[in-house]
Order: sequence, then C-alpha cells, then structure tokens
Amino acid sequence: MGAARPATATTKVSIIVPALNEARVIGQCFESLAALDFPKDQYEVILVDNGSKDDTVQIARSFTERMQLSVLERTGVRISGLRNWGAQHAKGDVVAFLDADCLAPRSWLNDIAALAPNNNLGVVGANYLLPDGSTWVGRTWHVYQEESKSGDVSHVPAGDLIMRRDDFLRVGGFDESIQTNEDYELCERVRVAGMPVRAFPELGVVHLGTAQSLKVFYRKQRWHGTHVVKVFLRDVFGSDNRNAVLFAAYSFACLAAIVGGLVWPAFGGSWALLALAVVALALPPALLTGRRILRSGRWEHFPALFTMYLTYGVARANALLRIREMR
Repeated sequence: MGAARPATATTKVSIIVPALNEARVIGQCFESLAALDFPKDQYEVILVDNGSKDDTVQIARSFTERMQLSVLERTGVRISGLRNWGAQHAKGDVVAFLDADCLAPRSWLNDIAALAPNNNLGVVGANYLLPDGSTWVGRTWHVYQEESKSGDVSHVPAGDLIMRRDDFLRVGGFDESIQTNEDYELCERVRVAGMPVRAFPELGVVHLGTAQSLKVFYRKQRWHGTHVVKVFLRDVFGSDNRNAVLFAAYSFACLAAIVGGLVWPAFGGSWALLALAVVALALPPALLTGRRILRSGRWEHFPALFTMYLTYGVARANALLRIREMR
C-alpha cells in the first residue's frame, strides 16, 4: 500500500502507528493527530497494518485530507516489526512511536521538537496518562506504579517513545524476536551505545488501553511478562528486569506450594503448608503496598493497591508457564 499524501522535504517528525484490528480506537487516535498544533507539512503519519480484518485501514484513510498519511502493510510479524518497518520508510529526522490506542495532546509535536534537537538524543518519552472516567483499577495502578517520572529512567513505553531516526536505525531498532518488553530492551541498548533515556511528563499521551478491571489487568500483566525473562537472561547481573523476574519466580513458588498445600491433607498431612504458602504469597504485595502508602499517607488506598500487587504477582507467575512464547 502506498502513501496517500507523500511527505515533503521539510518533514521533521514521522509518527509511526502500528495496528492490527484497531477499528475501535484508531479514529480517536488519528483525530488527535489531525488536531496537532504543528505545521501540517512538517510531520507525517505512517500507519503500519498487520493485515487487519476490520475497518482499521478504511478509518485511517478517511484522514487523508487532514494530514500527510501513508498506509503500509506488513503481515505476520510482531509489533516490533511493524514499528521497524515504519521507521525504515519514514521521511522525518525524528521518529515518534504512538500506539493506536493512544491520544496525543495538541502540543505533543511542539514539545518533541523542543526536546529532540540534536543527534545522539537517545530516547525521550513519558509514562502514559490516564483516560477520563477510569475505574479504581486504572487509577490505583496509575497513581502508585505508573506515576509521571522525569529525568533519567530505565525505559519509556513503546507507545510513546521518540528517537532521532538515524539513532534508532544505528542501534538496530526494536528487537523483532520478542513479543513484549521490547521498549525496555531497546532502551538498554541505547544506554550501552552511550545515549540517555529520559522521561518528560509533557510528552505524555492518554492510553485508552489502560486496564479498567482486574480481569483485564491480569491478562495484560500475564501477556507483558512473557518475554521479560528472555530479556533478563541476556544480562542477568545488569538488567533492571531483575526485580520483576524475582517477584514472578517467588510468586510462582508460592502458588506451587498452595497447590501442594491443598493436596497434602489428602495424604494425611496438615493444613499448615497451605496456610504458610498463602501468607508467603501475600507478604511481598503487603510490603510493597506498605512502602508506597507510607510515602503517600493514604492508608485508605491499602486494600486496592494490595489487590493490584497480588494480582500482578500471580499474573507474572502465570507468564512463566508460557515458556514457549519466550523462545
């Protein structure tokens, strides 16, 4: 598929949006891009579609007259492959990766232009912003775990990650062999290459995909955990994934002990093992929650945050069972 309105020689920023069956949200995403307070001839939008079966592409093409738009297709790859394909075809000096379920603020490109003036920029971006009307699940995790960060960070989410195009291609782009944790892995390589990774709250975008129920939160964390171990094993002693992997492994051991504790009484054993395993499973979430609550002083948030951390641990432990997806 070709470009509807080719980028011009003055293109400064290429916004790359990967998509697969995103008809529910792509219109809102593109509406935010069409409304950006930035010269239309200085940015392009590249939709890279993975063979959507819904109206994703048709909805995207309806914005042809409102911005410089290219629609590319690359099927049978992970989301990293879509982003890399878009970067290879980008005309801008800067590539800004935006997920299809994210909304950019009107000043987004002006802020990017101000923060990305030179080569060897490294990575800039921001944690996601919370959608209006979010539930206690979305609010709790956002406030205590995804709060706005500024300055040097381990990584920024791939759905709001910005680099100079030359720098991105020089470090090899996103790793197409992993399904998740690709943003963290890229940021690790950027630091090894001697460039910084920085967060700027003003670059935050609204993430419509924020989990709003425990069921969805569990599924997302289980999915996100599938390749965390794979990335961790590449640098066991230097990876910031270490704590997440240890938490997952500990939770897995506790869950295995709970199963054993349920079976053991059938062979004449006591229920002590089950009680001990349940307490052990709950202990790290309780300690993490206590530490966060001490900082905020909002003790009424303890039950909600404890529930989130407990669900996170169980989800990441379950991700370890999906070992085939880690290859």
